[in-house]
Order: sequence, then structure tokens, then C-alpha cells
Amino acid sequence: MKTVQVEYAGRIKVETGENPKQLYYHQNEAIKALNEKNQHPFEGLLVLPTGGGKTLTAVHWLLRNFINQGKKVLWIAHRHELLDQAFQTVELSAYSSLLSNVSGFRYRIISGHSKHDRPVNIERTDDIIIASKDSLNSGLDHLLENWIGHLQEVLLVVDEAHHATAKTYRKLINAVKDDLQKRGHTNGFKMLGLTATPFRTDESEKGLLKLVFPNDIIFSEHLRNLVARGILAEPIFENLETKIEIKQKLTARDIKNIEDFDRLPKDIAEKIAQSRNRNNQIVKHYINNRAKYKPLLVFAIDVEHAITLNALFKAEKINSDFIVAAVKNATTGKTIAATDNKEKIQKFRNGELEVLINVEILTEGTDLPNVQTVFLTRPTTSTILMTQMIGRALRGQKAGGTEKAYVVSFIDEWEDKINWVNPPQLHNEDGAEFIEKDISSSNRTARLISIEMIEEFARIMDESIDTTALEKLEFLKRVPIGIYRFSILEHSEDSEAFETIPRNYDVLLYDDTEEAYDNFINDLEVLFKNVDLKDREILTKAELETLLQTAKQIHFPDYKTLLGYRDEDVENILRFYAQKQILPEFLAFSERRKCDLSIVAKHIYDNSLGGRAKSDYIDSLWNDEKSFWQVLFSYEKLYFRKQLDIETLKIEGLYPNTVVSIPTVIPDTVPIEKLTLYEIKERDILEYIKIKKAVFKKHTDAKGFITCAISGAKSQMRRDFQIDHIKPMSQGGLTTLDNLQVLTHKAHIEKTRSDNTKR
Repeated sequence: MKTVQVEYAGRIKVETGENPKQLYYHQNEAIKALNEKNQHPFEGLLVLPTGGGKTLTAVHWLLRNFINQGKKVLWIAHRHELLDQAFQTVELSAYSSLLSNVSGFRYRIISGHSKHDRPVNIERTDDIIIASKDSLNSGLDHLLENWIGHLQEVLLVVDEAHHATAKTYRKLINAVKDDLQKRGHTNGFKMLGLTATPFRTDESEKGLLKLVFPNDIIFSEHLRNLVARGILAEPIFENLETKIEIKQKLTARDIKNIEDFDRLPKDIAEKIAQSRNRNNQIVKHYINNRAKYKPLLVFAIDVEHAITLNALFKAEKINSDFIVAAVKNATTGKTIAATDNKEKIQKFRNGELEVLINVEILTEGTDLPNVQTVFLTRPTTSTILMTQMIGRALRGQKAGGTEKAYVVSFIDEWEDKINWVNPPQLHNEDGAEFIEKDISSSNRTARLISIEMIEEFARIMDESIDTTALEKLEFLKRVPIGIYRFSILEHSEDSEAFETIPRNYDVLLYDDTEEAYDNFINDLEVLFKNVDLKDREILTKAELETLLQTAKQIHFPDYKTLLGYRDEDVENILRFYAQKQILPEFLAFSERRKCDLSIVAKHIYDNSLGGRAKSDYIDSLWNDEKSFWQVLFSYEKLYFRKQLDIETLKIEGLYPNTVVSIPTVIPDTVPIEKLTLYEIKERDILEYIKIKKAVFKKHTDAKGFITCAISGAKSQMRRDFQIDHIKPMSQGGLTTLDNLQVLTHKAHIEKTRSDNTKR
């Protein structure tokens, strides 16, 4: 039988002698902490800043404590570049100083990439398997039957562990753990997550990361400490104003897509990428600072931009090249493969290339110790991506790098208010690495809300569309009370192996839809009982459509008249739940009551403000930095004025059948329990949600059944019940947990009739 050699599987021979890669103080301290944890089963995180040596630390520790002891290791990640880096670190660390008991060990690298192996070829003799989580999930039976099923103990390493909240990760983790436990090896599962950004994932998933890694952070070190010790370089941030005006008007939806997906609209990306003036500025700025900046790593906007910049550098006799996920050569038609990228990266490491241009390839995991400068020529709204890009230049002198590293951002002039991340300095705050533009929670929520509001106002200003019914609504009814914000891992078409990237979604809630969404979200587990997802995390089109129609029928029967309802919002929540199996987090717009234009209109009317006095008063509101008007109206003063005029006309009675109600100001001294649930929702949505959760919890049994306090009827669907006061407020009852109950809608109607009869 003819055989050929492959690089994705084989045996690593242990070399005699000391490992040339000696660890730093913080890495040795990390190993001490890991050794202490290793005395018992554990599931925790090793947190080191980008450039702090997470991979090397983990490899040193696992070679000595697992491979050297005849135990097995499973290393998983979500990108094939991370797999290659992990293997290279293992290969270059195989010395007898760490592996005194073995002469060699077997490895296998598995992913969907053409250069790696498949799960079907896993063998019992493999000592360390380095694999993508998607490939292992697709071949999970082979992993369990051919490997895990023969082990008593295994170490599972999760690289870039902040992604491990996805169901595909949890499925794999649970499968390995459950297999060991069902065979009686209850202490045989140990898991180590590696990350630089444990708290930089989507805000709503902080708690979920703790569920995946219940032992929390085993060891962490701050970026500033490593800079002080010379292990990481001191970053010098430089912002170059390009003076390039992006005059094309972005819609509110464009801005939302940029902030959610961190991607420019194609036409705008092309304009920037093809801007001769901007590109020449980038190259000229490097030439003018060449001695200080080289070697240079450039993060480009897209493939076309990388090719254009490369041509300009070469025209200046600078030895440069570019790497991208996959692109066809326009002349030969040949696709640039990952092997070509690998060769170019190695040339850059060797000093054969002075400039290396890339498009989101060199963000996570790639080791480039010789980088002196990073050019950020692509704008980003992602703090994680910004941290990763900057981290490429932070190898310090003690780690073979430089004392100082330059991070140059090329800043364009945008007419619209996009929250680009342009960090000016390091700081010491726990869990953070770089300062980003400071946006308060309420301001951030207001920005998201403004996207919905601005589309509404655009419709109102379009005279061809009849928006009378919308305009008649009380203004505050049209301001969302908050947002469901969540992240879904989706496959990227830009990746050769179709790897996953996180994308953000948000669903806005109004007075009209809050109750329906609250019931829908809390009934998700019941809805999904009719879907045989098994180990999948992606719904089929048929499953998604069935769930959508079921939700509309049960939870949103009046969807056609509900303000702000959209099928796509319900679908995104369903997709999120299928992947994460948790409820999305709710972000309340706590400053909502400060955004009631009807109060402003009443002040103008009651004080007979007109002419200059009215204009000055409106300007003072608009320019007040403590207000939300500019954010809420997406910095469009015309929309603000138009809506204010509508509210004034309502007060003057020029909108027939319009009921004008100015919110009552309730003194702060009134105890909250004297307010109705609706009044509490109007004033403190978070307290309202807290009360609702507590009441339903009180009436829900261990099996998830909710029981009506009067009839005893049971159901697992929250939408079948409503909260009611035991002693009516009209008779002195209070909104307290001991005076609240859940009733079926029928029981509530009967109780209301009875209460009215007793009056």
C-alpha cells in the first residue's frame, strides 16, 4: 500500500535538555496557581493580556503535568490559525526538562481546513488532539468512541475562551465531561480556558461565562504590570487626521449595522479603500517615519484596500506583501491559499518583508515578535478587535521585542455620530486594557433607541405617508422602555473554513410590546420542546418559520397593531436561544422619563413662549450636554423641532380625538409599594421586572409549572397568567410580594367582578 507523509498527525520526539523558552515571573506564578488547582477537578480561566504568553504558559504546564504523566489533552479553538499556533508551541516546547518520563508523544490537528485532519481518523494512541470545535462537534461520535471512551482523565483546553458561551462549545464540553462521568471517572475532567478578554464579550454574557467556567479566574495579570516589567512594549498612540470627509449620508440603519457588525457598507468601504489621497497619506506617513516605524503591520479595510496599499508600498521600493483569507489573483485566476499566507508571515518574521498588510487575519493568536508599529487604517467599533490589533505590536524587550511600540490610527472625518474605538492610553481598571470613548449605559441605550426613533421621524416628515395614527400617540409611548441586547455566533463568508464570528443584535421594547415580549422570552424553553434540536445550535428555515408563527399566534396575536413589532426581532431571539439556551439580557432605558417632549411642549404653551424666547429655550434644551435630545434624535435638530411642533399642536387641540395626558409628578417620598405595577414600570422598569420575576418564581414549582392562586390551574406558559393584587389597591392593598399573586386570565376576570361587587 502506497503511503504519504502528512503534517497534521504524527509523533513528536522529545529533545534532551532545557527548554529554550524560559517563562517570565507572571507565567511561573500562573503555573503555581494551576498546580494548586490541579489537585482536584477544575474548570477555570487563565487570563493574560495579548502578548502575555497564554499559549506558552498553558503548553509548559500541560506537557509537564499531563503528557509527561501519560495523560491526554484535548485543545480546542474556533479558528485554524489558532490551532497552528498551539501546535507550533507544543512542538517547540518538547524538551526533557518538561517531559522527563516520555521519549515522545503523538499529536493530531483537526479542522475543516484542507490542510488538517478529520475526526474519523482519531486514534486511541493520540496523546494531544488540537482541533476546531466545529469539526469535533460534527465528528463527536468518533472523538468519544475512538478516544474519550478509553480515558480515565483528560485536560480540555479552550483557546480564546470568551467564545465558549456558544452552544457548540458547551455541547462539546458537556459531551466530554458526561462521557467520563457516566463511566465512573467523576474526577477525570479538567478544563482550562485561555483568554485576554474575559469581560470584553457581550455584556449580557458575563454571567454565562461563569457558568461555563464555574471556578472563575484561576490566575490573571494586568497589561500595565507587564509593560512595567518590560515584557510588553509601552504603546505610543498616534492619531493622524486624514482630513478625508466621508460626506455620504448614512441612514440610522447603516449606523446600526456598522456598530453591530463592525463593517462599513460596501460602497463606503470602496470609497475609502480607493481614496488615492488617503492611501498616499498612509504610505507617505510611513516613509517619513520609516526608521522609527519598521517593521510595520497594517490592518486594511478589505481585500481591495490591502492590494492597493501593497502596490503603493512597492512603488516606493518598500518590500511589502499582503495576506487575506482568500482572494483570486486577477491575472492568473489562482486563489491565494493559507499556505501562501503562512510563507509570507514567516518572511515577515525573518525580516525579509518590511511591511505586512492584512485583513483581519492577524488579530487573535498569531505570534509576531518583531512588529514595531501597527497602522490601523480601518475604523472599528469593536473594543475586542482594537485590543487584538494593538496587541500585535506589544512584544517587549525582554520578550525579544522593543521598548516602545507605535500604534497609529488614521482618523477620517465622519458627518454621522459613529462610536469608533480610538484608544489614547492604557489604564489599570480591572478587566480592561484600553480606554474607549466613554458612553454611559443610558447614553448607549439611547443611541440604540435613536435608530428606531429616527426612522419613525423620517416617516412622519415624508408627506406622502399617512402617519396620523402614530402622531396621535402620547410621545412617551413611542419611546422604547429598553432593549434586549444579545450576540449570535455566525459563520463568516470571508473565512476559507467558514469560521464563526460574533454579531450583535438588539430588540427594542415599547409599552405596547413589553408584556408580550416578557412572556415570549420566559416561555422560550416551552416553545422549544417541540423542536428536536438535539446537538444543533442552528434552526432550519422550516423550524424557524414554525416557531415564529407559533410565537405570533400565542404571544403576539395583535402584532399588526403593536408599535415596533418586527418578525426579524422575534426570529433573532429564537436563533439566539437555539445557540445559547439562555434568555437575552434586558437593558432598561432608565432615563426615559426625561425624554418626554409633551412636557417641553406644555412648558412652551403655558408660558406663551414665542419668537426668540421659544427659539432660545429650544436651543438650550438641544445643547444641554446632560440631556438625551441629541442622542435620541440622532443629532438631527430638524426632527427634534418637527416632533416638538406636533406635540404643541396636540395641546392646542388641532389633532382631533387626541387625548393629551401630561405625566403626573409623584414626590420622591411616596413609597414605591403604593404605586400600581404600571406606575412602577413607568418610573423604574428594572424594579418592575424584579417584582414580576419574584411573583412568578413564588408560584412556579420545581418542574416549571405555574399555578393559579385561585383556581389551581397549571401551565408552563407565562402568557397564560397575569399578576394581580390579593387585596386590591382600592381597598388599601400594596404592591408587595406578599400581596401579589398570579392568576389565569379567567380567574382574574372573576376576581375583579367579585372585588367590584364588594365595594
